[in-house]
Amino acid sequence: MSLPDGYSLLRAEEKLDALWARVSSDPYPEGALPTSVPGPWGRRKLFSTAFNRGSFELSGDELPPDRPKLVHTYGTCARVTLKITAELPYTGVLAKGGSALLRFSDAKGGGSFAPSIALKFFVTGKPSLNFLGLPNDYREKGDLRCFSSVYCNSTVPAKEFDTKLVQAAFQKAANSLGGTRLYSVYLPLHHLAGMGADGATADNPVVPDRIEFHPTAEAKRACPDTSDFRLSLGRVPAGIKLFDVHVAPKIDQPTKPLGELWLDSAFVASKYGDERLFFAHDVGPTTPGPH
Repeated sequence: MSLPDGYSLLRAEEKLDALWARVSSDPYPEGALPTSVPGPWGRRKLFSTAFNRGSFELSGDELPPDRPKLVHTYGTCARVTLKITAELPYTGVLAKGGSALLRFSDAKGGGSFAPSIALKFFVTGKPSLNFLGLPNDYREKGDLRCFSSVYCNSTVPAKEFDTKLVQAAFQKAANSLGGTRLYSVYLPLHHLAGMGADGATADNPVVPDRIEFHPTAEAKRACPDTSDFRLSLGRVPAGIKLFDVHVAPKIDQPTKPLGELWLDSAFVASKYGDERLFFAHDVGPTTPGPH
């Protein structure tokens, strides 16, 4: 089920409704959650600059049917709201917040659990603004919990050699598109500070270097330990605060509270969410500078 004609011109709220209808219309049965992921040969494209450029260049909120998710293959989605609670100088979505679609996914699969989050903020008449975050520190082996890590746009270098190569190839793809601030372990936030959900651009964007999503005690209590993160998140009730959101003006400075991320629906794991839902990466600034 593809998105309707004229989707790109809809209001932000209408886009969220349309995409959520597709994500939630055909959930997997709890006893039949898929687990098979592409093997090393299937993932060889991750070392290709041309393939990785698609993560930046493909437009819209849907993947083409012929482009598989080689990483972050399986996940579960929910509707959320970012509520800004502090008066900080940042602009765009980071000043006003807004409704979004959240996807938790396993970045690797195949036996080792590497959780990640992706947020899609919808913009009236313009492409979505996406945030992608990974744990900001190494995780304990065997930890299957989603809320045991702080998620951030800056992560630690990979330990595994193949993952290091994939990260380097991803950075190379961004560099080939002119990106000057995206690195293998760092994603810039300029797009989030540059525009709000109403499509208005910030005349003088104020961009933090770092954003962190800190799981709340309430989220930790509400998410039971199971053998599959999708089952665990499926037990979390709507209406709770998932994360406290913190930001820092510079990567090496302490963070300050910015807002909160609240859960507006139950989590749904579905084929559409795994095969068609797409979170484009932003290449960031294409000119040198401090921001």
